[in-house]
Amino acid sequence: MKKYKKIVPLLFIFLLSGCLVPPLTAESVSVVNWNVQTFFDGISDGCEYSDFKGGSWSQEKYADRLSRLCDSIQRINADIFVFEEIENDGVLFDISNQLSGNIWSKNKTWPFACFRKNPGDSIGCAVLSRFPINSVKLHKLDIRTEDSVQPAMRAMMEVSLSLKSGTLILLVNHWKSKSGGEEESEVWRNWQESVMTRCFIRNRGNKILAAGDFNRDISEFELIKPDSVTLEKIPNLNLRNFLKDETAAVYSPWIRGTGNFVSPGSYYYKSRWERIDHFFASPEVSIKEFYPLTEGPWCSEETYVPNSYKIYSGYGYSDHLPIYCSIE
Repeated sequence: MKKYKKIVPLLFIFLLSGCLVPPLTAESVSVVNWNVQTFFDGISDGCEYSDFKGGSWSQEKYADRLSRLCDSIQRINADIFVFEEIENDGVLFDISNQLSGNIWSKNKTWPFACFRKNPGDSIGCAVLSRFPINSVKLHKLDIRTEDSVQPAMRAMMEVSLSLKSGTLILLVNHWKSKSGGEEESEVWRNWQESVMTRCFIRNRGNKILAAGDFNRDISEFELIKPDSVTLEKIPNLNLRNFLKDETAAVYSPWIRGTGNFVSPGSYYYKSRWERIDHFFASPEVSIKEFYPLTEGPWCSEETYVPNSYKIYSGYGYSDHLPIYCSIE
């Protein structure tokens, strides 16, 4: 049985030849968002989902899955990774341990990381970065004015990163799922959108990039009319604050200049593609490239459908595709 010790979370990465992400200019930064699908460690502490309790889950299966994730990090080789559905900060330590044997160049490592989840939650969000993290703030909701009782909802992380060109505010989200009914749960996603919108408004004039799994398709946001959208990378979507009837205009790279959407999506459910994993950029951030990552073992070569993780077989990656963007 392979055991993992906690070490200082420095990630030393050997760069593979023919890496997936193309080389960028000195002014560009590459960012990947990936919901890695219930990434629990091999230690049972009672917070795991029922599928990860008992004999179906083991330290050996965790070690195999961890190796596949680290191989994917090496292959993709982005500057910043945003992950959803990580169990705890110990998983980040294990990633560091797994990758530290492939030391090559210190200026190509990810020496900065952060993780947050609400007390009692099973999973949270994490960031791995080649750039220093200045601060992390949590934005939580405590709503008592709705007809129904507020379900468990993950806090939004506001992460301040020091890039060469200045500070980037990274808003990390994992919104309420549609379990329990799409219409019934929509009110809670509206609350979460309001929180994120306020962050864009409060930090107006700064470089802001929101990322995460929003459990809401791009078509369900308030899109700016296609006839007013050009091939220029201008705001094409209004984020809404439902409390004050105010909006923040942002750019979504899912929307082409013609008003059509980039294909494929990031999540395949009931035989159709959904675009529920997003980047939203303030006007001060220019997204130069964007696409779902479909060249890797995490999806089918023919259909691009994600190879979701299956406990019974111990094989797979995630039920989401990673999405990539480069910003300037």
